[in-house]
Amino acid sequence: MTGYLLIVENELDIADVMRRYLEFEGFEVACVASCDEARALCERRLPDLIILDWHLPNMDGDEWVEELRASSRTADIPIIMMTGGYPTPALLTQLRAARIPLLIKPFSLNEMVDSIKDMTSRERAFGAM
Repeated sequence: MTGYLLIVENELDIADVMRRYLEFEGFEVACVASCDEARALCERRLPDLIILDWHLPNMDGDEWVEELRASSRTADIPIIMMTGGYPTPALLTQLRAARIPLLIKPFSLNEMVDSIKDMTSRERAFGAM
């Protein structure tokens, strides 16, 4: 499996474990701790998929999703949201409507890879239509 993934996670130890596991699985991975850093990275190179924490400094992940979806350049990037908190019914409804899966911490690394495979195969199927 290959592809360029962006992890947006402000807990550096979690991001590092995720990065190492995904690199072992064959992905190229960049990790940043905020939406501002992620935005700057996306200006240079768009990822094939974003794994985005819900609670981040300066801007929550769901706010950045709205920004990403509003731009034609980033609107189609698949996103997987993750959270360590209890998701509200409103957030779950918003994510379902946007076809964004949610990983609740602690999640297994295999579950994360399965979500990535599912999202990338789903995007290929929609792109073929």
